[in-house]
Amino acid sequence: MSTSSSNPEGRGEAHCWLARSLLKDPLCPIEGRVCANIWPIQSLSSSERWFDELCLWTEGFDVSVSQRARIQAFGLRYALRILDGQELSPIGVTLSFGTVERYLDHLAEALETHTRHLHRVAVMLRGSFSRLQYLYRLRTFVEYLRILKVPFGYYLTAPRVSMELKALGFLQPDFAKVPAPTSPRIEAWQDLALEARVAGIPFERFIVTGLDTPRQLAFARQVEIPFGQGSAIAAAQTPPVDEAAAAEPMPDPLPHEAQASDELPESNQGPPAADSRSWAGDAARMWNIAEARDTGESPESDD
Repeated sequence: MSTSSSNPEGRGEAHCWLARSLLKDPLCPIEGRVCANIWPIQSLSSSERWFDELCLWTEGFDVSVSQRARIQAFGLRYALRILDGQELSPIGVTLSFGTVERYLDHLAEALETHTRHLHRVAVMLRGSFSRLQYLYRLRTFVEYLRILKVPFGYYLTAPRVSMELKALGFLQPDFAKVPAPTSPRIEAWQDLALEARVAGIPFERFIVTGLDTPRQLAFARQVEIPFGQGSAIAAAQTPPVDEAAAAEPMPDPLPHEAQASDELPESNQGPPAADSRSWAGDAARMWNIAEARDTGESPESDD
């Protein structure tokens, strides 16, 4: 998510809201806008359109870490509400590791509330694996996506795929997306395709974004990249305007997620305990099973 430039990266047409209605702070209302559009992700060898990625960014103000997390959490609910009201192509949303750490409960609640549309949703995770503070929260969310059979991917931002092996091994994503190489030589594209295969990424679900020139598109096809995203394939579009979805408020932290700064809460140090929420119980059990597997112990029974 871009946080400052106006209509960054040539994003094309967009739908915008006043930020004060989405990030309302009675002591310091925010001047600026939160904008959204959708970028189609399409096959490079056929007319197949996989899903439309919902992209969010801000104009007129710089977001804090917590504000970015709230915007991304809003984006998931917004996408689900759009699908609830209209028959559209599947929609993908991007969530950073920090958003999952801060808003795990909100994300799970949003998914649980819109179960009939989960087959039309894709989740893309991104972030620095080495900077994760609460690994169990990311693991809980990933396992919950698997329970719901929601496809999820990983957006690799390191210069080389080989630098992301630890994150890939932990997440084991259903698909992956990488930025297009900046080199004008075909060798960089060949290395990218080779590293993706060696890293164990499901290559039939490999996406290269930022395909904005005919040369980039030709190179991607030459090395058999299956899916692409960028203005050389399809321009960004304004997302459908749904009044109910647009009125969806930004999530406020739940009591145990509340924080006075951008730091993560000190209280959430361990895996969640199973409670009355079905998703939390399932996620806690998945965590306990995973932890037992890592330590070689037998997981506790539910009896």
